[in-house]
Amino acid sequence: MSEFFAESNEESSFNLFFKRNNYLAQLVSSDNIVDFNFGEKFFYGRVDRYFVPIYFNERTTTLKQFDDLDQDSGAPLKAISFVVDAFKDLAQQFKKCSKTGKISANDNYLSNLTVYKAYEDPRANYVKYLNMTTDVLLQQFRKNDIVFENFDDFLIQLLSILKITSKRYPFTLPAYIKSRITPIRCSGLAVEIADMDPSNDEDKINDFIGSVNWDFYVNACKSYGFMVDKFIPWRLVADIGSAPMIEYSKEYSSLTSTTAILTRAYTHAHVDYYNKFKYYLLNLYNKLKMNNYLVTEDCNGRTVSKIITPTKYSIEKINKFYSTEKFLKLYFQIRFLEEESKFKQYETVRLIDDSLEVYQTHGLKKCLYYFERILNKTFDYSGSLGYIIRQLDARDEAEGL
Repeated sequence: MSEFFAESNEESSFNLFFKRNNYLAQLVSSDNIVDFNFGEKFFYGRVDRYFVPIYFNERTTTLKQFDDLDQDSGAPLKAISFVVDAFKDLAQQFKKCSKTGKISANDNYLSNLTVYKAYEDPRANYVKYLNMTTDVLLQQFRKNDIVFENFDDFLIQLLSILKITSKRYPFTLPAYIKSRITPIRCSGLAVEIADMDPSNDEDKINDFIGSVNWDFYVNACKSYGFMVDKFIPWRLVADIGSAPMIEYSKEYSSLTSTTAILTRAYTHAHVDYYNKFKYYLLNLYNKLKMNNYLVTEDCNGRTVSKIITPTKYSIEKINKFYSTEKFLKLYFQIRFLEEESKFKQYETVRLIDDSLEVYQTHGLKKCLYYFERILNKTFDYSGSLGYIIRQLDARDEAEGL
């Protein structure tokens, strides 16, 4: 065990506290070394300016593959096109400086930059996560003899569980994207040039911060528009607010500013997700329901057993018996359970009612957008519904959204 630096998270809290501080003391202050676990930076690349969850939109902006020479062996690694371009030039600069003797040519990671990890599709990850969550729920339902006869009963049971679990283990895609479960690589903006244990500070010091090429690395990353993760120094994150990175993004259609990147290269997570929301619920219902189960009742002093067969549903049957308003209300209720909301109970009820009114007067798209906009970054909710809509529309228009 290292005397000065943590090698894993298995040590005592006392040791970790002091050893993590020793690690931080080795870092020379730089505006290019960023703590992505702190404050708003935690959501970088996964929310828009109003904290509404977003993900990279492959329909409007292309992913680009790193050159074979720039990546470790395995499946092709990709990132947003302009991020790959910037990294390619950064890696070329390292090769050039290694050959000319400006930096050490023998560094494990900081002589020849190689990509080990890059973009991950958050929607594909979410489906895997949802399947895992379903398996856990199935175990809990069976273990605790939780049964339901129909879709309404199922929703009651589901909401009672989500009240306990959803802040830590989100249910919807928007909440999943904002959670700690989703890595920043899902933004398409992050590149990792090593495959190391993030909890091992000893290796970070030996292979990165203590490297003779460290200062060159930090400065070069900045000059090409990359930030360096404070706690994972092999992770580079494209700074879409920096002039160098914007110069790279300008090579691609309409991505001429930070705002343009956020609005044209990304899409709001709730848009496509909500269209699948009832399908996810129906699939969950079908997987958790029993084929049949036995209940006992008292009948005039006698115990009578009865076999219950839960109702079978198709998506057509769900659509027939449950309105869009019912599913919207359910979605809103779950989203409130997932967020660390500061809304009072009466405000929660009011926002749900107002959002349903927006659906009836302005349609589904605006209804979902206004709800997520207010939920994710508390808006001045003291005014009327019309006041809120006018204010949000005015802000978007002013910003060219």
